[in-house]
Amino acid sequence: MLKITHILYSGLGGTADVCQILCKLDKIIQSKSSLIQVGPKKLSYNLFKPNNKAHFVKTYRFLTIFYFFQIFNKIKKEKPNLIFIHNFQIVPILIYKLFFNKTLKVIYIDHTPNQLKTFKDFFVCYCFQKVINFFVVLNKDSYLYLLDKIGINQSKIKIIPNSVNKNFIINIKKKETKKNSLIIGMASRINKLKRHDLIVNALEDNELKNFKIKCLFAGEGENINNIKNMIKSKNKFKFYGTLNPRDLKKWYQSLDVYIQATNGEGHSTSILQAMGMNLPILASNVSGIKNFLSPKKKIGFLFENKKKSLIKVMKKFIFMSNLERYNIIKSQKRYVLENYSEEVFLNKYKKIIKHIIWIF
Repeated sequence: MLKITHILYSGLGGTADVCQILCKLDKIIQSKSSLIQVGPKKLSYNLFKPNNKAHFVKTYRFLTIFYFFQIFNKIKKEKPNLIFIHNFQIVPILIYKLFFNKTLKVIYIDHTPNQLKTFKDFFVCYCFQKVINFFVVLNKDSYLYLLDKIGINQSKIKIIPNSVNKNFIINIKKKETKKNSLIIGMASRINKLKRHDLIVNALEDNELKNFKIKCLFAGEGENINNIKNMIKSKNKFKFYGTLNPRDLKKWYQSLDVYIQATNGEGHSTSILQAMGMNLPILASNVSGIKNFLSPKKKIGFLFENKKKSLIKVMKKFIFMSNLERYNIIKSQKRYVLENYSEEVFLNKYKKIIKHIIWIF
């Protein structure tokens, strides 16, 4: 039996959702998956089913060697034939491959948007490209980064966008929004890559003062206190912290529209989830979003990362008829099911695994 281990950072985001869906390969290719979470804090909910082993390695600043050793021990205990690496923990994998399993296969999934890539991204991909059997990227910009800037052979790179978990697909129901009223929300890490500040500035502007707009933020991050300090109209904003999948689904259902204000994405899982939950999308016109949203085809609305542009899009949506909104929801739903379903996603990964491991 093929034994698969996933190594990822233990934070909320698309990475966790990708791991959860990839675990479903076990039924398709008769494999068995395990998980190693690495980070300062363990996820508050279980990603995998009880029959899948899950480990947690707590990290501390300046003690890299200590937790590398712990990760190595977890890998040695699981004895995988294939490792999906979702972060930068390549050194323990290299040691395990050199001394314990020379036939080990490694698939590196590049979740990091190009706007956030650092020397660490370059170093891991460039120096360990012979250890990594296959690179998966989420969009064309990341593909070109590996191809042109690092020189990875194109036969080793595949673009596979994220997919939407079946749990976040619900039936379409017509919903009438109150006049001049709107509940918007954004689910993401609250860091400097995300533009929570842009949303706050737009909603605090006098141009929107006559509209009843509430904004719900789901997620945590190092920039949360700065965002809270910007807010003057406290009743307009609410922070929910990190939500488990069940509570996150309820959170989506409380919204009228989903917004993603950001400087860049790999491929936004939150947008896909929101589409599956029948929410119209307002999103930044940036890499990782503009390559799959299309206002001309009624697939989301794009705005520039400027206050006036966001206000304009919000007002356009507020004055839109319920029928127009319903047609947009239908277009988005059809689009996400045809292109970003679990079945499409898992089929692409199955082909990669079959390509590098000829056992099924």
